[in-house]
Amino acid sequence: MRSLVLATLVVALAAGIARAEDRATAERYFRAGAKAYSAQNFSAAATNFDEAYKALPMPEIAFSAAQAYRRLYQIEPKPEYVRRSIELYQRYLAAVKTGGRVGDAADNLADMKRELAKLEAAGISTTASGPAQAHTRLGVNVSVPDQAQAELGALREIGEGTGDTVKGLSASIDGTKVEPFALVDVDAKEHVIAVSADGYFPVEKKTVAVAGQSTFVDVELRPKPAKLAIHTEDDARITIDGRFVATAPSAALEVTPGKHFVTVLHRGREPFGKELAVVRGEEMTLAAPLAKTSRRRAVPWVLGGAGVLLAGAAATGLVAVSRDGSAADLRDQIQMGNRPPGDADQYDRLVRSRDRFVTYTWILGGAALATGAVGGFLFYFDTPTADSATVGVTGRF
Repeated sequence: MRSLVLATLVVALAAGIARAEDRATAERYFRAGAKAYSAQNFSAAATNFDEAYKALPMPEIAFSAAQAYRRLYQIEPKPEYVRRSIELYQRYLAAVKTGGRVGDAADNLADMKRELAKLEAAGISTTASGPAQAHTRLGVNVSVPDQAQAELGALREIGEGTGDTVKGLSASIDGTKVEPFALVDVDAKEHVIAVSADGYFPVEKKTVAVAGQSTFVDVELRPKPAKLAIHTEDDARITIDGRFVATAPSAALEVTPGKHFVTVLHRGREPFGKELAVVRGEEMTLAAPLAKTSRRRAVPWVLGGAGVLLAGAAATGLVAVSRDGSAADLRDQIQMGNRPPGDADQYDRLVRSRDRFVTYTWILGGAALATGAVGGFLFYFDTPTADSATVGVTGRF
């Protein structure tokens, strides 16, 4: 009894693993089919959806394959495409009675049946061909980091619309150009697959084709960084998206594709801010002129005022020294009897004048010192922040 239970568990586990492998295979083919459909390569899409359906006969995959065959028939009106499309729509409608894409499937099925009737009326054979022979095939399944992999990988009914494709996408097997996402016949041996696209680093991979099997080789393209050269004043601090990256002058900076906020900060200058939209592999030059802040513009005037006050203090100091010397000479003359006693009033006037100019000197000197300190503060502590940067938008995707 225990052996029977154990055997049952082993069989169930093996079945679960097999189902998981079937689903993984189906998802792999479905992703390739969805990308081919998006690129309007309906022949490759139909083939991939068919392979996905063989691995996992879900109604959503049947509908997607039917869509691809219907679109393929519109481009290349072969009877087998009509018959296969009808068969797959019928399987979908047999499994899905409400919701999903039932309405579209019913309408498209009716259209395909009318097309089949036209072919039969014209005497064109619409009988199915014999069983397909096993082929040794390879396909290139290309993905990029910024592509919606989750959406492409979902086993769902494919829509009528076509999405964005990778610009300049090119693939080759052993130097022979092939359509990405399409299965092509190859020899059972090692092959070299090369993939390139605009704005991405080229990729080269080796793989071995197994006789009688269809295999997709996954290739993920890595985007080239954009190059950003910033021309601004020396010693300016450059930040991108709030992160310090360089001090000017610097070599061109590498940035990831997309939107970025660049700020340039320099003491005594208004902060510069610009939102950039860059594309993969693009080389951009950004001129970042920095205007003086109101503080920095005020510094020369403040320091000039301090200089005037200092000159005034020096002048009053010289006058005070002169008055002090005159008062001392007059006092000595009076004490020696060389001047009449009545000149004592003149001496008192000279002393009072000296004291006034000493006071003026202290006031003007103190004011000059305070004004100079204000100028120094305005100069050395005029540090802008990125929060006050004005925003502009430039660049492109």
